[in-house]
Amino acid sequence: MSLALYRLRLYWDGRHGAVRNGDDTRILVEPPVLPGAESSANLEEIDYAPEVDVAQVREREGDWREMTPEELAAAEALVASLGQQPEWPRERAA
Repeated sequence: MSLALYRLRLYWDGRHGAVRNGDDTRILVEPPVLPGAESSANLEEIDYAPEVDVAQVREREGDWREMTPEELAAAEALVASLGQQPEWPRERAA
């Protein structure tokens, strides 16, 4: 799923990822922290694209599953905070 197709997006593939909110995009080189989500330290992959009802994670020793309410809230907060984090390097999505 392309990052450029959606206004809101968070993904992590185990090695890299990105967070997008509108035209503001941050490339991730470390796993994103999902504050308030107990299992976030165990997450190997994240795929969050609310515009197309995608909200899945994969833990280190497991299959893909739907995000818990806590993980959803944390992903929403992370995407929403994008414009409030000027210390992150800025990149524009294609």
